[in-house]
Amino acid sequence: MAANGLGTVSNNDWAPKVDTPVYSPPTSRRRGVLTVVLVLLAAFVLLGPGRNYYVQWSAAQKGAAALQAKDYAEVFRQMKIMADAGNVDAKGQLGALYWRGEGVAQNDSQAVYWWKKSADGGNAEAIAALGQAYLMGRGVEKDSRLAESFSRKAADKDNMNGQYQLGVLYWQGQGVAQSYEQALYWWRKAADQGSGEAEYSLGQVYLNGQGVERNDQLALKFSRQSADKGNANAQYALGVLYAQGRGVAQSFEQAASWWRKAADQGSLEAAFCLGRAYYLHQGVKKDDQAAIVWVRKAADLGEPNAQALLGTLYSRGHGVEQDDRLAFGWWMKAATTGLTEAQYAVAAAYGQGKGTPRDDGQAFAWMSKAANQGFVFAQSNLGGYYSMGQGVEKSAGQAVYWWRKAAEAGNAEAGANLARAYSLGEGVGRDDALAATWAQKASDGRNADAQYMLGILYSQGRGVAQDNDLAFRWWMKAAVQGHVVAQYNVGVVYRDGQGVGKDERQAFEWLSKAADKDNDLAQFALGGLYWDGLGVTKDPVQAARLWRKAADQSNAFAQKALGTAYSEGVGVAQSSADAAGWWLKAARQGNVDAQLALAYASANGVGIARDDKAAESWWLEAAKAGSVDAEFSLGSLYYRGVDGKPNYKEAAKWFFKAAGHGSSGAKTYLDLMKENGQLDSKML
Repeated sequence: MAANGLGTVSNNDWAPKVDTPVYSPPTSRRRGVLTVVLVLLAAFVLLGPGRNYYVQWSAAQKGAAALQAKDYAEVFRQMKIMADAGNVDAKGQLGALYWRGEGVAQNDSQAVYWWKKSADGGNAEAIAALGQAYLMGRGVEKDSRLAESFSRKAADKDNMNGQYQLGVLYWQGQGVAQSYEQALYWWRKAADQGSGEAEYSLGQVYLNGQGVERNDQLALKFSRQSADKGNANAQYALGVLYAQGRGVAQSFEQAASWWRKAADQGSLEAAFCLGRAYYLHQGVKKDDQAAIVWVRKAADLGEPNAQALLGTLYSRGHGVEQDDRLAFGWWMKAATTGLTEAQYAVAAAYGQGKGTPRDDGQAFAWMSKAANQGFVFAQSNLGGYYSMGQGVEKSAGQAVYWWRKAAEAGNAEAGANLARAYSLGEGVGRDDALAATWAQKASDGRNADAQYMLGILYSQGRGVAQDNDLAFRWWMKAAVQGHVVAQYNVGVVYRDGQGVGKDERQAFEWLSKAADKDNDLAQFALGGLYWDGLGVTKDPVQAARLWRKAADQSNAFAQKALGTAYSEGVGVAQSSADAAGWWLKAARQGNVDAQLALAYASANGVGIARDDKAAESWWLEAAKAGSVDAEFSLGSLYYRGVDGKPNYKEAAKWFFKAAGHGSSGAKTYLDLMKENGQLDSKML
């Protein structure tokens, strides 16, 4: 399973998403241009008599003053006077006020009504505005054909907004046959006239390499031109370029500056990026409180990335009081929009029961959603779900399928799991060479599990040439990353001098690291160093303490060693009963030395009631494991007799076994039995 926490935020690999061009209403129909229009109107009426000359002149002057005072209701009244007097431009501006709801209740139908009146008078801006209305389906039924017709009429009048909109229609294939070439043609014409929207669109086209060859320098150029005109989308995009260092030297400071400009204009994406910058200390001073402010602004208005990050902040208690329930709630909001990172976090929350009751079925369902969208971490985890049967029927084959997808995408954890599957033949045919290949790839990705596994493969010569030196090197890499079993292996290698020069002090250091993490193997081995005084001052008491820790974790070697310490009264108070008790625990786990010790104690009544049958049973267990001492002891037991009843036939059988395995004592007994006439031909 993945080690990634819920809602992981990377400092290095993340980059904000910038989309290919989508329609953005032209800024020339916003209030900044209205001032210019009013001034032009005033100049126009002053140039010569016209219908209601003085009425229009007065209204234009009053409207300009009202606009400067931001009194939009008065602006609307004066525009209405001019429009009623027949001023074509005023009719167009009146439509814009209705469109935005400035100085009057917002009303798309009235906006369209006045734009049509202005358009009938030949006003190119109003004609373009009608194209916008039909494109967006506001005030009229959405109609791509009419959107194209009005936009083209305006474009043919050299109106930059009409040209921009016509480019959008060609890009999207609405009302016309889709054509990147025509889209670029019209956007360039609009950009040449200073259209910020067209410049932004061109910037995105060059950034993503759609319809043109990707060119970061041109993407930067057009994005900056648009951003300088106040286009919020371009300001956001320019921030992304600085953050990624595309077409310009990377500068998180510049990125944050542009994101702030865009966020101040209401860009949700920029607000998210700015909040994230505060959280990660990128281009601004780290400030979790500021991060919360900006991220929440975007999250409250439905920005999925912000919702996901807000969930992470609640999960970690950064800038807010830690709250798993609220974290889960925000992740779920983002997950329902299809954001894969949030789906992954929701799955992890269900799997861990954090912020919501544990539900393995839901965990599997959400992890599947993210995995099927290509989210690599989810693919790796989904393999783990199938491997363990968590929320789904266990399937080693499906586990391998998902691990392979993630591993091929470069996920080191999945690569390590895939290597393990090949090594064990789980879900795929056993193949040590492929195990080594995937372990190497994942090891190069600094995955500690893979590095440890690669060390094992080199140590055993599986899939690679046997090489103790390389085995040690890979274990050391994993150990440095904190892999506890690798730390144990490094300690043992230093202790025994295999693949590296013997160094008892280094052995002590590495075994201590692993033992401190409660690794029972390391605790047992470290206890041995204290017992023998290797790399550390001899300390039987500390040895016994470490063995007790390992023994409590059912480590049979430690149980046997602790029993011996009690038997000898070294490091602990002497207690034959405690010795027998620990030997019994180890013997039941198949530890041959413990079986021999327990058999001896049973045969002699040391720390346990004398019991020849029990002694016989434990020596038989040890003999099955190939213990020559057990074979000899069985011969001795049968010779003197179980419960006083000798069985020379059984004694001879076991003495012969032991003698055949090199026991000189067994040979002596056989000679004695022969001298005493206790061997017959059937026994030979």
